[in-house]
Amino acid sequence: MLGGLKEKAGEVAEATTGAVQGRVDTAKGGKKLVDEGGLSARAALLAKAAANDAVVSDKETGKLMSLMSLSAERLETAAKKLREAAGMPDVEGIQGKEKFALWADSYEKRAAAYKQAGALLTGELEGPVFSEVETDALRVVLAQEGYDWAYKRGAAAADAAARSVGYTGESAA
Repeated sequence: MLGGLKEKAGEVAEATTGAVQGRVDTAKGGKKLVDEGGLSARAALLAKAAANDAVVSDKETGKLMSLMSLSAERLETAAKKLREAAGMPDVEGIQGKEKFALWADSYEKRAAAYKQAGALLTGELEGPVFSEVETDALRVVLAQEGYDWAYKRGAAAADAAARSVGYTGESAA
């Protein structure tokens, strides 16, 4: 029984050592890519990182596009109802009816603008893919340059994570 435990512990240690060595080799590959690639490697890595950030932001903007679509529908519905009501006899106590047609016009224009924007912004952008070596190389570049952008990215990710669990930074006491 003890022999079986020793054997299993040896297997786990061997697997862990292999995984750690693989990670070290990848990190060394990233450093080598930066060292040997020089300014061109740095520029390419930073360009891929900026492209990745842009694509992620664009995907988030897609959520706004669905809100614009919903707004366009609601504006069209409101414009139709305003026009119908504008054509009916006045009722004492209803204020602003003289503006119904004007509002309907402005709502229809806004709905059309939302639809036009939505039509122009369809589809998803393709973003770069980072190899493990490139990811480590980018970390090296950012660390070497003390890049403010990396700090902002990390802070934004931390803020997003905190918001996702409802943390507001305020004490419950």
